[in-house]
Amino acid sequence: MTHQTMVHRTETLENTYAASPARVFRAWEDPEVRRIWGSPSDEVEIRNEAADFRVGGEDVQLCMVGGEAVARVVGRYLDIVPDARIVYSESISEGETLLGVSLVSAEFMASGGGTRLVLTLQTVAVDGSDLLEGVLQGWTSALARLDGVVVTA
Repeated sequence: MTHQTMVHRTETLENTYAASPARVFRAWEDPEVRRIWGSPSDEVEIRNEAADFRVGGEDVQLCMVGGEAVARVVGRYLDIVPDARIVYSESISEGETLLGVSLVSAEFMASGGGTRLVLTLQTVAVDGSDLLEGVLQGWTSALARLDGVVVTA
């Protein structure tokens, strides 16, 4: 018997940045810089509750809209190869309710004097919500903002 409310999706996003893989990687490594570019939209402000960028480390971020927390995102780092890749899990909750979980894989590759970033998102919405589309839109928006951060750094 299958659980009718769980929905799965795998998406791959690719962007090219006019900065070295080391610079793009640092924008992920530094929690304050990540807070700036990592928001899923212009309306959401990220508040870092915890930041531990190491294998086994955990990040906790609150997505704030109008001063109110609308989501809690907990990330756990599974694999980090400096300037090359990051693999982590990310759980997304609203209050005490788990909305979904993503496995996020980011690959940083030198390309023509810049960086080609390949981001793979494997997401499950556990409540049948529109979380899958929200995760895709959020990451698309965040990666666009990442360009402004790494180019001006």
